[in-house]
Amino acid sequence: MNESLFHHTKQEEYCPKCSSILQMKQGKKGLFLGCSSYPQCDYLRPLHRVEHKVLKTLDESCPQCGDLLQLKQGAFGMFIGCRAYPQCDFVVHEEQKIEEKIPCPECRKGNLVARRGRQGKTFYGCDSFPHCKFSLPTQPYEMPCPKCSFPLALLKSESEARQQMQCANKICRHIFEISK
Repeated sequence: MNESLFHHTKQEEYCPKCSSILQMKQGKKGLFLGCSSYPQCDYLRPLHRVEHKVLKTLDESCPQCGDLLQLKQGAFGMFIGCRAYPQCDFVVHEEQKIEEKIPCPECRKGNLVARRGRQGKTFYGCDSFPHCKFSLPTQPYEMPCPKCSFPLALLKSESEARQQMQCANKICRHIFEISK
């Protein structure tokens, strides 16, 4: 019998971003290949194909590869992506809801941006994620708390004459009112 059939041959794939070896890992959504240089390199590729329902092919071309763009339905709602996916990963992102840049009060390096969670609900988190995990459930306002001086507040309720605000500091949560 031929013993060469039973020899184990190891196949290695290399990261297209940094050329490190890719490792098979288990995540919430199944197996994926991740870069062995994580967190310096954040490349990952799912091992199962992510299916998106194509709603319509658009007349516009992808700026990365030149193929046509498509309107698709995914796990987090509708989005516009390249028809050549997974070879081309171009996606049109929604405009961010915060006009002004609000600095993250925790790490002081990143800014707070609108993000969408698993159920499609919008929350605001630091753009330095995963290094900084600061997040807020609703839109923050740059307004210092009169009790603890935390720089951000959340809108609790609003009437024609005044606004009721809540301190965004998870320890304080002081509720205060301001006149319009």
